Formats: sequence, structure tokens, C-alpha cells
Amino acid sequence: MILRHKPNLDSDTRAKLINCSYGVIGCLHDVNRQLPCGLPEYVYQEGLEESLKMHDYSFHKEYTHHPIFNGKQMRSFLRMDFVVELPDCNIIIECKAVSGLTRIERQQLFSYLIGTGFPIGILVNFATYPKAEIERYYFDVDDMTITAF
Repeated sequence: MILRHKPNLDSDTRAKLINCSYGVIGCLHDVNRQLPCGLPEYVYQEGLEESLKMHDYSFHKEYTHHPIFNGKQMRSFLRMDFVVELPDCNIIIECKAVSGLTRIERQQLFSYLIGTGFPIGILVNFATYPKAEIERYYFDVDDMTITAF
């Protein structure tokens, strides 16, 4: 499957996506403010778990999803760091603590979006100074595009 990129999202869709992800991004900033750069990934994940709880988000850590093939659930699975359940959408959060994000980390997130059909994916790298590197992506299942927003 070849994914296309939309050059621009319409302003209503973009505003909806920003509004939907705003609080979750705030939780990522909480972690970034309180935990110093240079720690292992699992430390940031625990901090994010606490921040999401503190803000009363419904979420799953180490969420496992089994894709469907020929109408049957596969034994193979995708395991995401976090999935946050919101009334309008589910948000996948993939945490990293690496020197810089590359196409490999982005492809991992994209495969989760495609495999689940969830609309929003957030890739965060806590190992960058002075602030975390945060990328937000929208997956439009209707036209099979992934767009940064």
C-alpha cells in the first residue's frame, strides 16, 4: 500500500484535530518539564502514565491490537506505548528517547495508524534538549493519507 500525503488539511479538520489532541499534548509537556533529558524511555512512559491519570484520561498502556485478515483476528499484533480514548477519537502515543526522530520511528507510528484505523498519532522524543520533539499525524482512513498537523 502506498500512502499519499495531503499537502494541506482544511481548516475545520485541522482545528478539530488540534482541539482533540490539545490536552494530551499538555500531558507530554508535563513530563518534559519535570523529567530531565537523558533518561531511559520507560521512565518517560511512567511519567506520562501518571500525567494522563492525573488529568483523568481513559487510556491503555502497552495497548495490543490484533489486525483482521479474511474476517479473522490474526495472532500477529501491534503493541503501542499508549492509546488514549476520547469521545471523538482514539490517539496513539509512541514515546522515544533517541538522539533524533527518523523515518524508522515515523514508520512505526504510521503502521500503528494504518493497522488500527485510529485517526491521530503522536510521536514524542523526550531525549532532545531543551524540549521534547513532538510530531502529530492524522490518518484519513477514507483516502488512506497521513498528514502532519
